[in-house]
Amino acid sequence: MRDEVDIYREISKILEQKRVNLGMSKRQLGKLAGITPVYLREVLRGERKPSVIILISLCSALNFKPSDLFLHLESKNKI
Repeated sequence: MRDEVDIYREISKILEQKRVNLGMSKRQLGKLAGITPVYLREVLRGERKPSVIILISLCSALNFKPSDLFLHLESKNKI
């Protein structure tokens, strides 16, 4: 298994790229996921370690399956 910090950074990159690709603002994403803008900003910067529930909420808001998130991490040898 890779370094925990490295995994969370990669997760943040994936989520941020999905957000940008959808043309969604951070405020919109936070609202859809039910988290504060500050918390979301910290997650997207890789500064926070979101719970599984938060990851599921973010993926749902981005129309992205949580399983696809982990498959992407696996394909990049991050897990």
